[in-house]
Formats: sequence, C-alpha cells, structure tokens
Amino acid sequence: MTSIDELLCVPSVAGCDEIEVAKIRPFKDHPFKVLDDEKMHELVESIMLNGVLVPVTVRPLEDGEYEMISGHRRLFAVKEIGLERIPAIVK
Repeated sequence: MTSIDELLCVPSVAGCDEIEVAKIRPFKDHPFKVLDDEKMHELVESIMLNGVLVPVTVRPLEDGEYEMISGHRRLFAVKEIGLERIPAIVK
C-alpha cells in the first residue's frame, strides 16, 4: 500500500522547527475548506491560551518557502492571532 508521504512526494526526513507563517503557502487543491465558524473561534482562543500544541506539517519548496500539508486550521488561527511563527514538522 502506498503511504501518504509517497503520494505527496514527501521526503522521509522530518524535523520540528519554528517556521515563519509568511513562508507557508497553501496546499494546492486542498479538498477541505477552513471555515471561520464557532469551532475556529474556539481554536483561536485555545491557541491564545496554550499555544500551538500540535505542529503543522509542511514540505520544503525549492525557493526556501514551504507548502502546507496538514494543519490548515491551526495556520488560519495563528494568522488570526497575528503570530509570526508556527511550530512545524518539515517532511
């Protein structure tokens, strides 16, 4: 069975880092929409109180930026708060 990393052409090396939010591009054709609803407001409040507990997952691009793989809602919430960096697993 093909792994998700193989499907997304993601290298197997991973590490957690703090990445500038401005350097993260959305995943093209992401199938889910991030809604600015009550659940999002709860996530924003949680991140304001506790920080980002689960890092987002990104992959590096050739130009030094990153493409979002997972964690679109957390990224949206961090942008709403105005944070400049987010914990990320780079794959």
